[in-house]
Amino acid sequence: MDIQQHERRRLEFLLSLDVLDTDPEEAFDRIAESAASLCNTPIAAITLLDERRQWFKSSVGLALKQTERSSAFCNHTIRGTQPFIVTNAADDPLFADNPLVTGSPGLRFYAGCPLISSNGYALGALAVMDTVPRTLDDIRIRMLRMLADQIMVLLELRQRNRELERTAAELRWMNQEVRQFADHLKQAQRIAGIGSWEVRLGTGRLHGTEEFYAILGLRAQADGIASTKALMARVPEPDRRRLLRRLHALVRDEKPMQLEHRIITEHGDTTYVMQRAELRHEKSGATIAGTMQDITQHRLSQEKLTLFHTCMSRVNEVVMITDASPLEEPGPRVVFVNDAFERLTGYTAHDILGRSPRLLQGPETSRAELDRIRAALRQGEPVYSEVINYGKHGQQYWLALTITPITDDSGRVSHFVSIQRDITRSKIAEQQIEQLAFYDPLTRLPNRRLLLDRLRLALNAVRRSGRIGALLFIDLDNFKSLNDTLGHDKGDRLLEAVARRLEGCVRKSNTVARLGGDEFVIMIEDIAGDAVTAGAHAELVVRKILAGFTRRFELNGIEYHCTPSVGVALFDRHIVDVDDLLKQADLAMYHAKAMGRNTACFFDPDMQSAINARVALERELRAALHQHQFELHYQPQVEGTGRIVGYEALIRWRHPRQGLVFPQAFIPLAEETGLIRGIGRWVLQIACRQLASWSARPDHAHLTMSVNVSAGQFGHPEFMQQVLAAIASSGADPRLLKLELTESVLVKNSDDTIAKMEGLREHGIRFALDDFGTGYSSLSYLKRLPLHQIKIDQSFVRDVLVDPNDAAIVRTILALGRILGLDVIAEGVEVEAQRDFLARHGCHGYQGYLFGQAHQVA
Repeated sequence: MDIQQHERRRLEFLLSLDVLDTDPEEAFDRIAESAASLCNTPIAAITLLDERRQWFKSSVGLALKQTERSSAFCNHTIRGTQPFIVTNAADDPLFADNPLVTGSPGLRFYAGCPLISSNGYALGALAVMDTVPRTLDDIRIRMLRMLADQIMVLLELRQRNRELERTAAELRWMNQEVRQFADHLKQAQRIAGIGSWEVRLGTGRLHGTEEFYAILGLRAQADGIASTKALMARVPEPDRRRLLRRLHALVRDEKPMQLEHRIITEHGDTTYVMQRAELRHEKSGATIAGTMQDITQHRLSQEKLTLFHTCMSRVNEVVMITDASPLEEPGPRVVFVNDAFERLTGYTAHDILGRSPRLLQGPETSRAELDRIRAALRQGEPVYSEVINYGKHGQQYWLALTITPITDDSGRVSHFVSIQRDITRSKIAEQQIEQLAFYDPLTRLPNRRLLLDRLRLALNAVRRSGRIGALLFIDLDNFKSLNDTLGHDKGDRLLEAVARRLEGCVRKSNTVARLGGDEFVIMIEDIAGDAVTAGAHAELVVRKILAGFTRRFELNGIEYHCTPSVGVALFDRHIVDVDDLLKQADLAMYHAKAMGRNTACFFDPDMQSAINARVALERELRAALHQHQFELHYQPQVEGTGRIVGYEALIRWRHPRQGLVFPQAFIPLAEETGLIRGIGRWVLQIACRQLASWSARPDHAHLTMSVNVSAGQFGHPEFMQQVLAAIASSGADPRLLKLELTESVLVKNSDDTIAKMEGLREHGIRFALDDFGTGYSSLSYLKRLPLHQIKIDQSFVRDVLVDPNDAAIVRTILALGRILGLDVIAEGVEVEAQRDFLARHGCHGYQGYLFGQAHQVA
């Protein structure tokens, strides 16, 4: 088949579905919403392509009903059978100029699965989209394909439903015809009656009644006598020969005769008659006496009934007719089933006729639904229902059935007609969609969406009852290290095993859910009426969980020990927001981790106050960076003679309400949130400008500038380029710039660290190791680093005169500096005696209040 012919047939099949430019349908909307939720995208759509346009059957996050086919991503999706994925449309030559990319909604990411019909035509696509570049993992791609398959099931079921509606309309018409014919037949029987006749064998004379002649279409003879020859002339061949043979046999064998044949009336019409006759011996001679009944209408009715049965046997939907016996046990009896019933259930008509449809019911058949059906039928009303029935061999199937009472001429219900459609595949599809939408595919636990729904219901319940529940937030300790060392496959196996173990720690009525990653939540409802009892019960559950984790997990041949950190938050009628409850349990969990892991912590309101303060500080930090509230103060660094040889740049925050804020109050949070990268970049730029300014003055041209660099800032892939850019833009001499690193920076990714340091040193930049002696660096690692200077931490200098251990550490650091050929500078020098001690042991670089506090430069 060529491409044009295939496209023509594809369009014909698409149009036959009658789905383009139609109203929204809940089933399709639910699939689109599930696709967006599962793939975590803001946009999802079900699209269909006709000859010129792309039609949106359903969409989430996209207010479009149709577009030109030329601009549709779907136009590319239907060209294959596999998912079509565009990670960044702006960089893709196929879509860079697409109006959906260059204009609203500004699409970047597209992943679509073709909607392929059972006869092989790609009609459209199920797609998820985003306005930022991204991709999908294999699991979500498989989920998207499953949802696309369900859409095609729905589309084809939708078409079959329309066919069923047409069939039902035809059945109603045929029923009406059959009833009309039956009425005509009854009327004919009342009006026409049956004609009688007799023939004397000796004379051959025929005598008939008025009704007899009326059947023949003749006017009755005056004496009611006619000839047998005249009657035979009206019987067409081959019926005439059959009639003569049967009459001769009647005379010969003297046995009654019954024969159906045709007669041509006076007006040329064909009438079907039923002849019954017998031989009588009388004194006047032998006589054949008989009756003639006009069965023409009966024959026509029989033909139509035969047509009805033929049609019923060929429709795909099950048709069952029962009598109108009382609905109580044993119930109405089956009087008719079509061939589709036999194909679906495995029962033959012989198996079911005369028996109750209850034969098809089983343990999963809804008793409540059956009661609803019977209540409607008692009122003489039609009823629609979806129920589970069972076949001859115990197989379970879902039926969508419509039962209609049929009344006779007197208005009394005489029969029930049931049209039944097998919706098993549709129900399975619904269950699969629900599983994908509300359950985690890995652990088969309720997902975040279902958990939130159940939490809302639980909060509503406690408001009514006044009872107390508990929410347990569980995070696996060091789960990332398992993935990094043993692989994600082992991580998945652990998550599955943890899910089963957690389920074993609580009752089935409680909810165990997976939020994502290595986070689980247990919701326990209706624990107690007071907080003390509820807390005690929750603690018992926590102990059971912690005890359950003492047993090792079997991960495909590997035994692995895992511990949890558990946060517990009680909830009562005063908790009004689900998110607040989750935050409380989450915060308690993080406190459990801070307490050393493998433990549990109950939520305390003081925790919330602390987190609120932290959130406010983060918000103010972001504002400070954009509103230029930071300042650099410079503390002098001197040599043994007291001559200033450089300065260390120290950041301060000029807070609009709190005044001058020192770095220990905000730098830790900046490092946690990643704001340190922006702050550090600003410090580098300002410090380099100041260094360039000093270089223009002869008395300051020799001064160095020391700048602290955090681990988060140094680890950024573009750190080297940022340093060189700051130097280039300011014109500072890189040989006078000294970057101070802590040991925590140096021990992470040592090869990458050394490579960056070597790269910057080639440009003249030097490095100092700050807070030396407080970390855990090994000496073998230290000697590999391209360092220029080490700084003795002020914690050792502070008590160097009174603590022998601190004095010994300082002497050791100075000796190490001499051995490695590194300059040594001591920070925190506040009194002359400290400087003298340091000088005696070979330290000739100092920094501290003895030589000056940090201050701004005019």
